[in-house]
Amino acid sequence: MSGQLSFNRKSLHAIGNTPNPYEQAISIIGRTLSPFDEDNLIPCFGFGDATTHDQHVFSFYADYRPCNGFEEVLRRYKEIVPYLHLSGPTSFAPIVDAAVEIVEKSNWQYHVLVIIADGQVTRSSDTPPGRFSHEEQATINSIVAASEYPLSIILVGVGDGPWDAMQEFDDNIPQRAFDNFQFVNFTKIMSEHTDMAKKEAVFALAALMEIPLQYKATLKLQPKDKYDVSFPTRPLPPPREVIDHDNAIKPLPHAQISEPVESGPSAEQVCPICLTNPKDMAFGCGHLTCKDCGVSISSCPLCREPITTRLRLYS
Repeated sequence: MSGQLSFNRKSLHAIGNTPNPYEQAISIIGRTLSPFDEDNLIPCFGFGDATTHDQHVFSFYADYRPCNGFEEVLRRYKEIVPYLHLSGPTSFAPIVDAAVEIVEKSNWQYHVLVIIADGQVTRSSDTPPGRFSHEEQATINSIVAASEYPLSIILVGVGDGPWDAMQEFDDNIPQRAFDNFQFVNFTKIMSEHTDMAKKEAVFALAALMEIPLQYKATLKLQPKDKYDVSFPTRPLPPPREVIDHDNAIKPLPHAQISEPVESGPSAEQVCPICLTNPKDMAFGCGHLTCKDCGVSISSCPLCREPITTRLRLYS
């Protein structure tokens, strides 16, 4: 899938010197969520290729192991992408069902499912007005059923869309135990004419601002005996081309993630109030300060908007 308007008309999965939209979204959300992940193990799945269609997901690894931190998520994504053959139709039901099974196996621990996709759920041209396609109905059914579990679902839309149906999903999915679904238009946020740090902060806020209320709502849920799914939740192994590539480079060890060398913040990264600490707190307006200054003010020091939302950023 390429961006006719976004990403300079290149494939949204293009791997090169400039991070593609998928890499950008993984990095921003990963940096923000990783401090709250106790074991740093992230189950990762792919879908929308010739092996999965709208029925399955595939694991990033043949042995179904999770990735260790979002850095490994990025590395593994870049290893897999060149060997995929993208194919429709698109449904988010299998990935939602797979996430619910992970919640069940974790003894009902709270999880956040982040779906990054460059297109909305398939809706054929012969679907009557006011009716849902098979893929849309399956996705709705899975989101509704998942609301009985401690699981938040964030859909990040990259590329040109259209995203009108996903916004309707976000606003109008009925009969849920709690509002468990959030759609964020990544492309729209990143197309704003402002500096990258502000855009990243706005995206992180948009994606994660409902998490505290959703987590609080999950505390009232009662464990279910078994999840009723429409799709097989056992992930497929990666596509054959990916496995062949992995076998060809064995027995190379997995890449070790080294600790970054700390350096002082640049002028653009320094808090505008104390002029000393790095910017690590974002407000709803998108501007940033350090956490020490941010908790003590009631309005943004740059645009003067009242502060209603604060988000701690980690790097």
